[in-house]
Amino acid sequence: MAAGLTPLAPHSRTAQHDGTMRATHHVPPSEAPIRPYWTGPRLRLRPMRADDVDLWLAEERDDHEAVHFLNYGTPLPKSRRDAEAFAERYAEFGNRDERIMWSMETHAGELVGGINLHSMDLKNGTFQTGTRTYRGHRGRGYGLEAKVLVLRYAFFELRYQKYEVRCLATNDAMVRHMARLGATLEGRIRRHVYTQGVYVDELAYGLTREEFEARLPTLEGDPT
Repeated sequence: MAAGLTPLAPHSRTAQHDGTMRATHHVPPSEAPIRPYWTGPRLRLRPMRADDVDLWLAEERDDHEAVHFLNYGTPLPKSRRDAEAFAERYAEFGNRDERIMWSMETHAGELVGGINLHSMDLKNGTFQTGTRTYRGHRGRGYGLEAKVLVLRYAFFELRYQKYEVRCLATNDAMVRHMARLGATLEGRIRRHVYTQGVYVDELAYGLTREEFEARLPTLEGDPT
């Protein structure tokens, strides 16, 4: 067959009422309609842009709870130079072998957070993510909706086989998030992180591609 030509789908013949035969066209699963990949019911994912750092920097300065849980403690304050250097490295999918950065925005174009793939292990097929929904937009399902889009990409396009998560045991929101995804608590490392004057356990979760695929109809049916 000539290059670039798509082979014809198989046909079968079906008897009609007048006794003649009619060709019936069967569409293989690989030719099923392709859904919009980066768009969900409430938001869409796009490349992180350099001008997104303004809101990110404001959140870094004022959203103390998110900063605490994302950094496992209290980091030094971020400067504009820090933010611009980060954007220069990762905006518009730069250095995507290290980290793939998306911005989360509503269909109206309002920036509501960000999500990324990182710790991508090609040999073992594992990966992690980072998600941040900005204040004022939480409790609407944006984080879970974005996570499902990114997990679909990691599992079904990049061929990773397992999603891994680490979080502080005191991060109640993440614990609930993992339960909704259907992830398995695989371990607890006791007194592993020292922050705010106390030792805190670290939790380890895992979600395989097969587990995600089984859970996907529920997640996409009610992502809030």
